[in-house]
Amino acid sequence: MSNNSVDPYGAASVGNALRTLLYLRGRDSVRLTDVSDHLGIARSTAHRLLSTLRSYGFVEQEPGGRRYRLGPAVLALAHGVTDERALIRIARPYLEALRDASQETSNLLVLDGPDVLFLDGVEGPRTLRVAPRTGDHVPAYGTAAGKALLAELPAETVRARYPGGLSRLTPGTLPDLDALLADLAVARERGYALNFEESATEVHAIGMPIHDTHGVCVASVTVSGPGTRLGRGDIEGFLPALRTAAEGISAGLGGRGFTTGPG
Repeated sequence: MSNNSVDPYGAASVGNALRTLLYLRGRDSVRLTDVSDHLGIARSTAHRLLSTLRSYGFVEQEPGGRRYRLGPAVLALAHGVTDERALIRIARPYLEALRDASQETSNLLVLDGPDVLFLDGVEGPRTLRVAPRTGDHVPAYGTAAGKALLAELPAETVRARYPGGLSRLTPGTLPDLDALLADLAVARERGYALNFEESATEVHAIGMPIHDTHGVCVASVTVSGPGTRLGRGDIEGFLPALRTAAEGISAGLGGRGFTTGPG
C-alpha cells in the first residue's frame, strides 16, 4: 500500500483518538485548540474527533464550559468493578435486607451494551410476587435499573446505544429517545428511576445507582413488585430501604456517598 492510498480501517483516526485520551490523562481539562495543536490536525477535525469520543462517553465537557476532560467510560474501564462475583458477594446481604424491609423482590443489575444484565436477585416472600430474572438481558430503557444507569451518561452516549430508536416492549414503553432523555433527566435530579409496566405488564420497579470508589456508576439496585402494591403513591415508602441498600453496596465498593432529591 502506497503512502498516498486511503487507509480503509481508519487507523489514523483510531490513533488520534488514542493519542487524545493519552493527552487528557493527567490533565484536569484541555481546550479544543490544545488537542488540535497536540495532534497537528485542523480544529474542525479535532472537533469531530472530540464529538465522537464524547458521544461514547470517553470524554466530556465541563459544565458551563468549553473545555474537555476524560469521561465516565474511561473511568469505568480504569476503575470500574471488573469482578462481577465480587460485586454479587458484596451486594447479596443488602439485597436480602432490602427484600426483608420491602417484602418485595430485589435485584442487582449492570449495563451490558444497550441492555441491562440481571446479576442477582432475591425473591419477595408474598404469594403474588415478581420472580427474579438473574441472567436475563432486557433493554435498559425499559427498566428502572437501566434508567438509573443511563441517567449518569451523557445524552450523546445514550443516543449512540440506540441508533435505531426504542422498540416497544409493552404499551407502557417510552415511545422514543426524546422521551427517554426527558425521563432520565428527571431520574438524575431526584436520584432514582421508575419503571411502570415498561418492560413487563403489571410489574413496577424503582432503581437507584451504585457507585464505585471513584464515583463511577457501576451497577443499580431495584425493588420490584406488582403494580397493585408498588404504585406512584407507594414510592416514598420504599425509598429509605432502597437508599440504604444502594449506599451500603457503594460503601462496600469504597464508593462515595450520594444524595437523592425529594420524591
